Amino acid sequence: MRKILSILALPLIIACSGPTDKSIFEDLTVEELKDVIKKDSLFEQTYKNIEFAKDSILTDNLEKVKWSELTYKQIHNLVLFASDTSYFNPLRKKYQNDWEKKYRPILNEVDSVSNYWKKFKEENSLEQYVKVELATIDKEYYSYSGGIKDVNLGFRLTPLKGKIDQMRFSYSIESKLDEDKEKSVYASVYSSLDKSWCRMSRPFSKPTVRYWEASYTNEKILKSRSVKTLLRDYNVYIEVDEIRKDGVNMSNDHLGIPKSIENHWEYENKEYLNDLYVDDVIKVVLGKEYMNEYEYISQKVDSILTEKDKMSYEFLTLKSK
Repeated sequence: MRKILSILALPLIIACSGPTDKSIFEDLTVEELKDVIKKDSLFEQTYKNIEFAKDSILTDNLEKVKWSELTYKQIHNLVLFASDTSYFNPLRKKYQNDWEKKYRPILNEVDSVSNYWKKFKEENSLEQYVKVELATIDKEYYSYSGGIKDVNLGFRLTPLKGKIDQMRFSYSIESKLDEDKEKSVYASVYSSLDKSWCRMSRPFSKPTVRYWEASYTNEKILKSRSVKTLLRDYNVYIEVDEIRKDGVNMSNDHLGIPKSIENHWEYENKEYLNDLYVDDVIKVVLGKEYMNEYEYISQKVDSILTEKDKMSYEFLTLKSK
């Protein structure tokens, strides 16, 4: 009798299966897809993710073999589980607290070592030997059209501890409107490289004004401005890089400041870019391991999802080659 009941129950089990019980490599009909999305609107995004992986990542049959047993339902169940905020929000809060206990003391060490090198740089700065100020903007005009031919910047160089034999400094011009704006990684890196360099090869022992031609980029900014209006709308960042004094060559490179510290300074006030170089300071200068908060929490959550359904998780995290 039991065997007969088992056989009779089989058609019922088959009948209860739905379109999402199909392998992900079996296409759903338009009607099936419409019916599933009508019952669960979140399935639409799951389906798009599956189709993207099939079309763009799993490009040949050998790559598809590993995932051939996966069903639409199996993958979507993991998506629904990952979206369960009542389950994961308390966990994320716990992981955040765990991260604070483990890594906040290390970040405090970064602040300490950064402040040490800032003080060191200030005490050994080349700016103690010479002061550089933007003094004038000189414009040369075409005689026949009256248009601007060239723009030259005049910098006042003031020796502070006697004669300077030679020197080099850089300057960059940045709009004050950009001060509070977060930049993309590429824009910020480009900005740090977009400096103009000025070399002074004639000795001077008293304040003097020397001129350098503006770059094409800066010329577009300068041609319609005076020093007063420029400083009103723009920040002019000046840094003395090299000095030759009393026959001795000095440069910022000789200070021995770790490159990771200098990079950290460049981005320390740009919140979401800061971690780019905090990692380097911790690993190179402090010699410790570090994981930022986002990575730490993500790793913990990923571990739970992997334990829940390893195959579906690996499929959903496939990356293009």
